[in-house]
Amino acid sequence: MASYEQLIADAKRAAMNGGDLAEARRLATMAIETLSTGDQGTSREADPMADRRAALKERQQRARLMQMQEQARGGTAPMDAGAAEQLAIAARDQQQGVAPSGGQGEYTALMSEARTAAAAGDIQSAKRLVAQADAVTAPRSETNVLEQSMSGVNEGIASAFGFPVDMVTGAINMGTRGINKIAGTEIGEIADPFGGSNSIRELLAPTISETLPQTAAQRYGRRVGQELGATAIPGGIVMRGARAPMAVAGLEAASATSAGIAGQTAREIAPESAAADTVASVLGGLSPVAASRALRPAPRGPDLGVLKAGRDAAYGDVKNSGATLSAQSSAALADRLQEQLGDRRATRMLNPRAATAVDELAAELRSGRPMTIAEIDETRQWIGRNVAGSSEAGERAIGVNMKEAIDEHLGSLGASDVTGTNRAGEVVKTLQEARDKARRIHKSQIFEAEDTGAISKGLRRAATTGTGGNEVNALRQNIRRVLENPKLRRGFNEAELQAMRDIADGTPTQNALRLLGRLAPTSGALPLYGGAGLAGAASASGNPLYMVPPALGQIAKALAERSTKKQVAGLGELIRNGGVPLPGKGVSDTERRVIAALLASRASQDEAREGEPRRDAIIRALLGGQRPAPAY
Repeated sequence: MASYEQLIADAKRAAMNGGDLAEARRLATMAIETLSTGDQGTSREADPMADRRAALKERQQRARLMQMQEQARGGTAPMDAGAAEQLAIAARDQQQGVAPSGGQGEYTALMSEARTAAAAGDIQSAKRLVAQADAVTAPRSETNVLEQSMSGVNEGIASAFGFPVDMVTGAINMGTRGINKIAGTEIGEIADPFGGSNSIRELLAPTISETLPQTAAQRYGRRVGQELGATAIPGGIVMRGARAPMAVAGLEAASATSAGIAGQTAREIAPESAAADTVASVLGGLSPVAASRALRPAPRGPDLGVLKAGRDAAYGDVKNSGATLSAQSSAALADRLQEQLGDRRATRMLNPRAATAVDELAAELRSGRPMTIAEIDETRQWIGRNVAGSSEAGERAIGVNMKEAIDEHLGSLGASDVTGTNRAGEVVKTLQEARDKARRIHKSQIFEAEDTGAISKGLRRAATTGTGGNEVNALRQNIRRVLENPKLRRGFNEAELQAMRDIADGTPTQNALRLLGRLAPTSGALPLYGGAGLAGAASASGNPLYMVPPALGQIAKALAERSTKKQVAGLGELIRNGGVPLPGKGVSDTERRVIAALLASRASQDEAREGEPRRDAIIRALLGGQRPAPAY
């Protein structure tokens, strides 16, 4: 009896030379019968794995047969799709031992419907009906979810392990096809290379059930197992060097499980759509990563308690160091203080408290007894209480200028300006850190002080109206007062000032919500009465649409208030962070590693399911979009 390969070659020539489909059908049927009878020229009894390898080869050869049936007649025009499908159905009939035009039972009915659909050109329906007929005649072996799940795990491992070899083989075969096309040669292609997914699957064959899943639960179990197995290899690689390897492993397992559930759901809905499967699997695999990112708190600035503790600790270190100002630095500070008073005798007479403070401090700085840095800072606070806090406007202005002179001097200190310690540079750095934290606290209190801050004042003023309806307005007005007051805005950097402007002006969306929010019953007496009237009209007429305006207004008002409060909270975070914008919530190291493992497993899984077309597509992408030469 002729071999399978010889019969296939004869069938191919019959289909191409004049389109003798009847002869091609007969030869194709004979080829399949050789597979069914096991006439392959080898003895299976000598090898316990022969049956399993033969079954695998049978599937591959049937796939080659279907490719042959869809090739062009004479190498140019494609064979009529209906005729090609009917040829495949007829060959399947012969293999199952059912006559194409006769027989009873569900199988015969389904195959008859498949032929009718193929004749009408509805190839997708024909394929679906053939698959249903196969399912009717397929032997139903006992299986369970655990067996199917573990089989899927091993299939996934095989696809992941064999993916690199499959890709290299695909690249080589692509080059071979190009050479054959250009040179007219017939160099054979590599099939099932050692180390590829098929060869590894053969090694794992005892652990992979040949029985197909019988229920939806088993189908889901096998698919989830495939995803877990395919993720195990790249997942283990990306765990190396991870800061939290167990977190990576847990998120990888959740990602693979979600990808398997989503992918199988897509297959249940659209069995023939590989694209739907791929998209659903990727989205499903990314959903745990997205959930992880959403649940992770955004970066925040230090709170006031942390800043105050840091300030006090830093000032304590400076004081304990015993560091003093050098004689030159002390004299320079004395000159700065005297400049604030000026040379006019009348100024001294009109502002005796400020004049006394300047004279005493300048004399002490020039006395030859070096003042410690801690004493200088305490002097600044004394000026704030006794001069800058004066009820007289002139003396108050001089006191503020004296404080600023001391601030500028301390802010410009270098290691050469400090004596009395052998770690002058470290003391200066600690002093600047303490002063920076003190500035942050002062600026934050302008807005966030419990009773006197601009935010508390605004919310309290809104609440005193009885409805709280002008909450957004009150917050904006208080922020604007700080922004427009030269004294209050002193010390804020440009990023902080811009954040204030954004709050005071509002965004277009916020302003639109604020306008719509005027319809809310809680915005004031008039909207409240209007809402009550509309509620009465809705009750009397039975038409709930009367309640739409006040409901929309209430929702818009809540959204506007929430948005504004979020901006205000962001301003506070910005100030406490030293005027440096906080980084956004990016992708963490764990999430980035899981995404890499997901993409790697998806590539191997898709290649295993779709075979050569997907492999060629991946290789083309790696080669920058170049298309391989077609094979004949």
